[in-house]
Amino acid sequence: MARFGLLAASAALLCSVHAQTAASEFPSCDILVSAGLSDILYYPDDTEYQASITSYWSGTVQAVRPWCIVRPRSTAEVAAAFKALVAADAEGEWDIAVRGGGHSHWASNNVGNGTTIDLSLLNAVTYNNCTQVAKIGAGARWGAVFAKVESFGRTVTGGREGNVGVAGLTLGGGASFHSAHRGFACDDIVNYEVVLADGSVVQANTRSYTDLFKALKGGGNNFGIVTRFDMATFEPPAQNLWGGLLFMMYDQKDAILRQLNRFIDINSENRDDSETVTFTWTAGAPEPQIAMIALNMAGLQDSPSFTPLENVTTLMDDRRSRTYGEMIRTYISAAGPRSVWYSTCFHNRLDILQKAASIFEAAVARLAAQYGADSGVGLNIVVQPLGKHFAVPGAGRNVLGLDKTLTHDSVIWLVQSFSSTAEQEAVLVPIIAEMTAELEAYVESQNANTPWRYYNYVNQDQHPLESYGAENVRFLKAVAAKYDPAGVFQTRVPGGFKLSHIQ
Repeated sequence: MARFGLLAASAALLCSVHAQTAASEFPSCDILVSAGLSDILYYPDDTEYQASITSYWSGTVQAVRPWCIVRPRSTAEVAAAFKALVAADAEGEWDIAVRGGGHSHWASNNVGNGTTIDLSLLNAVTYNNCTQVAKIGAGARWGAVFAKVESFGRTVTGGREGNVGVAGLTLGGGASFHSAHRGFACDDIVNYEVVLADGSVVQANTRSYTDLFKALKGGGNNFGIVTRFDMATFEPPAQNLWGGLLFMMYDQKDAILRQLNRFIDINSENRDDSETVTFTWTAGAPEPQIAMIALNMAGLQDSPSFTPLENVTTLMDDRRSRTYGEMIRTYISAAGPRSVWYSTCFHNRLDILQKAASIFEAAVARLAAQYGADSGVGLNIVVQPLGKHFAVPGAGRNVLGLDKTLTHDSVIWLVQSFSSTAEQEAVLVPIIAEMTAELEAYVESQNANTPWRYYNYVNQDQHPLESYGAENVRFLKAVAAKYDPAGVFQTRVPGGFKLSHIQ
């Protein structure tokens, strides 16, 4: 027994020395140890640290390595960690990052010089049958959320891939397959649990902290750390939707673009329907392919929105009856490759869709001459509806500004590059930036710009908050100043799009 006690004491001493040594080299980690949080603090040699890093979706973000990662198990621990970090005078020396599900394509949710607060353990999802509200932890992902609420015969205005996190998607607005009926994910949030810059915890809703409640509906991480999202659920139009993934050869391009253009034109009369089209190319492939998600939320197999697809030749048609949750858990984009995104929006016009396709084809030709099948390089463009009716549910209740800027049925356009190395990514970034600039120039020449930019799709060099309109920007700045007068979320938490960068 004495020998066991001696061994235990020695092990404790070694652990203590490790913690002090690691912390003394890294100030932010030292602060968390001093705050009594060493049991949830992890360093690069720890298994938990590696698990956190590899759970990021983008290889670009995985390459960023914080000094240490703190993984709170409760809102109280989030508040304790954040309060301790903020109390230190570290501006310009080290930073703080906050992550939820970790699906961002850029390092808005990770930091190399400082500490990352990983909320992934705050992933509980509970449902109240009386209020019909789901309480969703900030670390949850949509696949798990739908599994829970669908077990009660309910659904939510949630994400479109099972591994996408609730926090990032919702704070940026949150496009959903339900958007034609319900608007954006943020429009169905009825309460936010928020850790403010001073470490206090508040509940923001229509009765308390009402200005903060509105600001969080699209305003990103400028105000606090949201630790829980309370979301209204609703009865789905049918127990099972009808739809799924289709793949086509690229020679079906013209037919698909015409069908998408028509789909958007008639979507306000067919709001149970949803569609996303992706032109996808992988280095070494003889040509691109086309992927489409086509859904009817009411379970109809013969919706008029998809009639033109009867004349399209498909390589695969996986449309069938299933729940929303089953579908988004089936189609998950692989994690690991480095990824860069740019996005824009424009009026729903066939000539612009065709121009976007020609820009994609030119970029593919350029990249195909440079990269082979073993390079891991790829390029996508994703086009999806942004009908005027999408803005109606959140009009005046969110800060997206679409009730003012969405004057025409429109298209959200996204270009994505994928690569294996930082060197490849450095080549791809200017190419996809040029693709975006060329398309935007054409759109402007046609007076067909939709000025709104989707927060969750844009590159870090783009400016989505400005696209919300001057009135909303003034409101957001006022809310940030009220709840974070020291500007902690503008200077100490650099990730995301900052209000302080808007003149």
